[in-house]
Amino acid sequence: MTYIACWLSTLAVAVTLTTSASGDLIPQGEWVIDTDQSLVWQRCSRGQTYTDERCAGTAKQVSFLEAQAEARAQQSQQCPWRLPRFHELSALLLPDRSEQGLALDTFAFPDTPPGWYWNQASAGGHSQQDCFVDFEGMGRTRCNMGGAFHLRLVMPLSALDQCIPPAGATAP
Repeated sequence: MTYIACWLSTLAVAVTLTTSASGDLIPQGEWVIDTDQSLVWQRCSRGQTYTDERCAGTAKQVSFLEAQAEARAQQSQQCPWRLPRFHELSALLLPDRSEQGLALDTFAFPDTPPGWYWNQASAGGHSQQDCFVDFEGMGRTRCNMGGAFHLRLVMPLSALDQCIPPAGATAP
């Protein structure tokens, strides 16, 4: 009986070490797999580059039109990147702040700057408006079209196999 309890305890530690603070986000290089929502997130904000388990560089803030253009530019049939829906991005909010003062899993999304993030237009039922999420502090949400905000794109988890290039090839 002691052997089984020890084995279960070891298994629990192994599972804890391979998942993030929120439990449903699995960092995979430059992407984060969100098993709860069946999504793949870009690990770094626009303007940053994933290097050595960090997001290097400065996250840029863009207008809503620039955010839409960036999503279209990164989108392909194999990798259908898009702006997240309001409920998808707000689901990343943690109930308690991390040690960096962000209401976001900073292991999964390192070097995320405080500030608002764009979502798709008409998200959250706000017709003719766009909603965005702020991961700073306890996390806030707000809706309107004005301003320049950060951007992190998302795609369906079902597209991941098509998006990963074969060994030696480059990503689409």
